Amino acid sequence: MIYFPIEEFSNSTKGDNDLAADYLELKAVLSSDCEALRRDIEEALELSGDEVVDENSHDRYEGIATDAINRIYERKMVLNLEYPFDLDNGGDAIRFTMDEKNLGHATYLLSLILSNLPAITPILSEPVVCPSADEIARFREDFQYLATAALAAEVGGPAWSFGFPRLDGSGFHSKLKEVWSEVRDGTVSAHGSAPDNPKDDGIDVFAARFWTDGLPGFLLLAAQIATGKSWKEKSVKSQVRDVFTKRWFSPEPATDIIPYHVIPFARRDREFRDDVVVLGNVLHRLRVPIRVKEAVGLRKQGIAIEGFERVEGIAEQVMLYIQRVRNEQEGRA
Repeated sequence: MIYFPIEEFSNSTKGDNDLAADYLELKAVLSSDCEALRRDIEEALELSGDEVVDENSHDRYEGIATDAINRIYERKMVLNLEYPFDLDNGGDAIRFTMDEKNLGHATYLLSLILSNLPAITPILSEPVVCPSADEIARFREDFQYLATAALAAEVGGPAWSFGFPRLDGSGFHSKLKEVWSEVRDGTVSAHGSAPDNPKDDGIDVFAARFWTDGLPGFLLLAAQIATGKSWKEKSVKSQVRDVFTKRWFSPEPATDIIPYHVIPFARRDREFRDDVVVLGNVLHRLRVPIRVKEAVGLRKQGIAIEGFERVEGIAEQVMLYIQRVRNEQEGRA
């Protein structure tokens, strides 16, 4: 009951390979046989009724389906063991092969679902497959903790979930002081002109990797986590570099803070350079699962990653959604 976005693949446009690949992945995830076929795309296009189907149409439909399969193959090559799907030898079918103990798999699936909420694409627009309001709220919260873990692994050190509302219920100033009790570069002291109710002042996660000498000049990241359609309009690059420390510190940290953006979306290679130019360093759907899996090793070393207990339960939450959808589809069959 998922919807193939036919309107994105009209005669006038080649279409978005990532969107077509997402369609096949979600079809495999939500199907009781855990499988989706290349021909599912071709049949959806043939049944659209938007054009007279002839030999040229068939060639175009096959090309769209092939591009989707090729994109899936690329995803598998990038993610390797953290990709929860397999392709058959001929590339005619994709199978959902999730290991519920693999946090990389759970991270990819949660990102895939968030990327295709009805406000973003029409693939999950049908009521049967659309996540409920409660599920969406939970998934978006969970993604913040996945991002916190991913940034910890990115830097190889502790990470704090700073975005409002905070897991520990703390206020802005108390949380910032808590983080800087570990960072120890600069002094938290709000300027008199700073906002009275900052919530998080645009920063969702801090992560750092300190030197044993305790001196400044270490890796220090500040990130925005964005899961909505307007994610690219939420850059905190200038906020991190020009505003945040001037508002909340005196003296300011000597260490430069590196801006990051973490998103659940898959990005086309040709667009990605501009993403980095606008947003700073970007972790997306083909990067976050790898880093989350690496964060498991950091935790075993005793490195603090705030909210990691939520990360460990994400696979269960995702599977509850999947099973609910499958049960409802079977009930309507």
